[in-house]
Amino acid sequence: MASTPEGQDKLPTSKIARASQFLKGGLKVGANMVKYQTKKLLGQEVSDEELDRENAEDLLKTFTQLRGSALKVAQTISLDTINFSKSFVEVMQNAQYSVPPMSGPLVVQVFKRSIGQPPEKVFDKFNIQAVRAASLGQVHEAWKDGQKLAVKIQYPGIAESIQSDMKIFRTFAPRITRIPLEELEPYIQEMEEKFLEEADYRKELSNSLAFQQLCQGLPYLRFPQYYPELCGDKVLTMEWLDGLHLREYLATSPAYEERQRFGQIIWDFYNFQIHQLRQVNADPHPGNFLFRSDGKLGVIDFGCTKKIPPDLYESYFALGDPSIYEPKKRKKLDELFEKLAIYRPTDKPQQREQVRDLFSRFAQILATPYRLGRMDFRDTAFFEALNSVGEEIARSRELRGLRDFLFLNRTFLGLFNLFHQLGVELDTRCTYLPYYDYSHLAAPKNVL
Repeated sequence: MASTPEGQDKLPTSKIARASQFLKGGLKVGANMVKYQTKKLLGQEVSDEELDRENAEDLLKTFTQLRGSALKVAQTISLDTINFSKSFVEVMQNAQYSVPPMSGPLVVQVFKRSIGQPPEKVFDKFNIQAVRAASLGQVHEAWKDGQKLAVKIQYPGIAESIQSDMKIFRTFAPRITRIPLEELEPYIQEMEEKFLEEADYRKELSNSLAFQQLCQGLPYLRFPQYYPELCGDKVLTMEWLDGLHLREYLATSPAYEERQRFGQIIWDFYNFQIHQLRQVNADPHPGNFLFRSDGKLGVIDFGCTKKIPPDLYESYFALGDPSIYEPKKRKKLDELFEKLAIYRPTDKPQQREQVRDLFSRFAQILATPYRLGRMDFRDTAFFEALNSVGEEIARSRELRGLRDFLFLNRTFLGLFNLFHQLGVELDTRCTYLPYYDYSHLAAPKNVL
């Protein structure tokens, strides 16, 4: 694949070209498996963690070249510390930071096809060098009528390749995860639907405008203004928001009080989405946020949101009620696990007991911040407990639960990881849920 110092001139867009890249990645995984099995036969010491890391590193290289849905798969896995091994997730977390940009000529070509004119005819000034590259597109600076703008340009062929990419991914996903395809299928379907929505920039525009309207009463958030007349199917133009992404922000060694304030804003924002709006951003990865010098949290890329059905909401958060795990409420707990598809009709009694024990522990650990009402996300014991039960679930090689159940778990895990990186203690009281008693806690400090 040809490239220039500025970026890549060509991206693999045809089914054959993309299938070829996927095949190369699959062959590397196969070679890793052969090497792993050979070492075992020779009596050499090997570990599943080592195999997972090698597979993840080889696949991330392939996914980065392909971008689009391939790289989105990596980013989705990077938030899921429950269903995938720790080493696999750690490697995939680099997906957010490892994307090479498109070359200048390719940028102009995509922009002109979407808007009808080249960028230099539309803007007073346009920076042909991307300031940030991500999975589906990259961001450029532009200026018009004295206003600095952010122009997001989608990589060519990405939207059209999603379904064929996911078909190919299905063929070797069981090998890299060591999870049967029938277990992975709901997970893959959810990813495919989400990627298709994210690749529809016109839908992202309408979703973003609607979401901003719903959140206009939250004073500590800053959303960019969009310019619909400068948007198209592959181009989104919005106000430029200054601010730092999480990795850049932490590199400045900000004061604890400032980090705590931003953490509280994010916690309150997500609780508002989940419990008030009953819809939530599809992936709470750090790239969605800008930590600003004015104390406000910049919110970007919130065009793909997911509605939480009433039945799911009631069943999911009922698992946070400590009393549901009392022996006298066993029948009610079993009903909830059936509704959430954690139990399966084929489960034998002994298997059902094991599943009940495992997911009861998982649900109670996940609900710890709500239950305590004040949570120190620097607490390594909490994350060790979460990782321990997560490893048990991952070892089962089963993806139990409705697709939306998996999605909500991933949302909370992503948030917890973000707060752990911030290194903060937060007020985690949830007034939306009636069964938590916070009477023993002092009045919340106003860190905002």
